[in-house]
Formats: sequence, structure tokens, C-alpha cells
Amino acid sequence: VDRSYSVQVWCPKKLKRSPRDITELDVVLAEVEKITANYRQSIESNICRKAINDFSSAFKDQITDLIAGVQELKNMKKKNAKAITNIKKKRQQLVQVREELIGAEPQLTQLQREYAEVQERKSSLRQAIELITDLKELQQDCLDYREENPKEKLVYGTSSLPALLMESRRILGAERHFESINMQLEEALDVQKEQRSKKN
Repeated sequence: VDRSYSVQVWCPKKLKRSPRDITELDVVLAEVEKITANYRQSIESNICRKAINDFSSAFKDQITDLIAGVQELKNMKKKNAKAITNIKKKRQQLVQVREELIGAEPQLTQLQREYAEVQERKSSLRQAIELITDLKELQQDCLDYREENPKEKLVYGTSSLPALLMESRRILGAERHFESINMQLEEALDVQKEQRSKKN
């Protein structure tokens, strides 16, 4: 396109164009319109002028259709290029997210394992608390019953765990007491043996 000429940008409705969109077709259209306008002025015959006008109008319709087609194709290429750029960006983002997910997978597995362990500990702790609470209640019931019935002989069964614990504590205490007495007796016997051996 020769930039020395001032070319008017032909812009149909619903089709945006700028001076950067000027093509050779715009130059041809402008030149033909200029030539036909000058030629029309030099002719006096109305029939010839009408023929020139018809030719100019038909030529303009064909050229403008071509210009519109070229412009639409150009706009479509721009949109496609922009869409391809966006697709590449999205694809790169997806690849990056996928890599991050793959990298975070071991950490996620570890967190899931730790979470499962915490849940298991919570469940065990809850069960232990419930068991201790039940034992305390049973123990208190047993103490209350013994206070109300001091002369009644207690018979322990599998359901009398708190009472059994108390009784076993008493028995263990007595056993330790007898062990202590036994040790003291053994020590006394050893002392007597030493004294006798010295006398002999």
C-alpha cells in the first residue's frame, strides 16, 4: 500500500476496522471511485453517466464484499491466535497444577495416615475414658453397698471388677507385708548363725 495517498478506510456496519487494516483492495476502491467521479464529470450524456454509476456501484459492491471477507478472516485469525495463546496458558497451568499435585501426593498420604492414627487414638482414649468412668461408678456402687450391708459376705463374680480390684489390692498389700516379715526373719537367722560361728 502506498502511504503517500490518503485512503479512506471503508468500514461496513458490524465490522470494526482501523487504519492498520487498510489493504490493496481499499486503495483500488478509492482509486476507482476517484477515476469514475472525474470521468463522470467530463461526460454530459445522462445515459453514459448512468452506465458509469451502475458500473461503479457494482464494482464497489464486489470490492467491499472482498474487503469484508478479508477483514473477517483477519479478525478470525486474531481470535484464533488469542484462543491458542489462552489454551497454551491453560495447558501450562494444568501441567503445573498436576506437577504440584504429584509432588503433594506423598505428603497427602502421610497426612491421611497421621489423621487415621489420631482418629484411632481418639477412639481408644474415648473408650478408655468410658471404661474408667464405668469402673468408678461400679466401685462407688460397691462401696455404697458394703456400707449399707456390712455383715453380708461379698461374693465376687466376673461383674464385680471394682470390688475385685479393691480386694486384690488388699491381698497384695498383705502379701508384701508377709514378704517383709519373712525377709526380717531370714536376716535374724543369718545374724544368729554368724554369732554361733564366732563363739565356736
